[in-house]
Amino acid sequence: MSLILHHYPQSPVAHKTRMALGIAGATWQSVEIPRIPPKPLLMPLTAGYRRTPVLQIGADIYCDSQNIVRALEEYGCPNSLFPDGVTGRSMMMASWAENTLFDLAVRVVITNALDSAPADFIADRGALYFEKDWSPETLRADMPGVLLRLQAGLAWAEFQLVASDGVFLNGDTPSYADASIGYIAWFLRGRWQGGPGFLGPFEQVCKLESALADIGEGNSSDLSGEDALAIAKAANPVSPTGVSVPFTAGIKEGHMVAIQPHGTNADPQVTGSLRYLDATRVSIDHDTPETGPVAVHFPIAGYDIRPL
Repeated sequence: MSLILHHYPQSPVAHKTRMALGIAGATWQSVEIPRIPPKPLLMPLTAGYRRTPVLQIGADIYCDSQNIVRALEEYGCPNSLFPDGVTGRSMMMASWAENTLFDLAVRVVITNALDSAPADFIADRGALYFEKDWSPETLRADMPGVLLRLQAGLAWAEFQLVASDGVFLNGDTPSYADASIGYIAWFLRGRWQGGPGFLGPFEQVCKLESALADIGEGNSSDLSGEDALAIAKAANPVSPTGVSVPFTAGIKEGHMVAIQPHGTNADPQVTGSLRYLDATRVSIDHDTPETGPVAVHFPIAGYDIRPL
């Protein structure tokens, strides 16, 4: 089965994933999806999960970038995203970048776009990323502190890159950790007019961003959303089943569960029968007329999982 990425070009997290595809040397198919819901050719595959990007391998559907890169490693691309056994370190770096640097970068970009971006886009992303009582006034008032925290985070990344004695965080070989920093720089540079100046003092971060751009995004070809649904319907999930973790929170294979990104006020709960559970991934079985049976996979880190 081929790799199919459901994404849109402007998405920063999708860009991180495309960077990972480039590092992995992957060949993949591209399905462009809408920037905001409804996403009628995507959400039947994901049991209602709405975030971008999503990776499809036949009838196995992988949600969230941290879960996607694990799937790419399992798939067996030409290059490893975790060379020399740096899986834990790379994933911890990526988690910090996603939950700290990206959160700050989103606030900077959206605050500076309040008067120019479409109102429905601002409302959608505000509900997705900000506290329930957010307002344009509070975003603007908080901006000095946000920029100082973002500067501090980029300084930590800069220190690590200097210490690595190479262009990448682990020296001369790129890994997923590099994509997790590089996409923050790409996002700030491309979506905030103050981004290039703000990034300027972080010379190693800028060199990393440039090196990843030179690697590219792998080899892609376009695919329609309708064809992606047909591929899922013609296939069956091939991912494992069962529970392979000591602490299960009382959840067993076949139990109905609800899954939702932690701390969100915009994401719908995804529900289904538990297919698989290990220390870092939870999977459910899902079936719709458009797709037939599919397995939908989520990471555990950053998600709420509730038995029903």
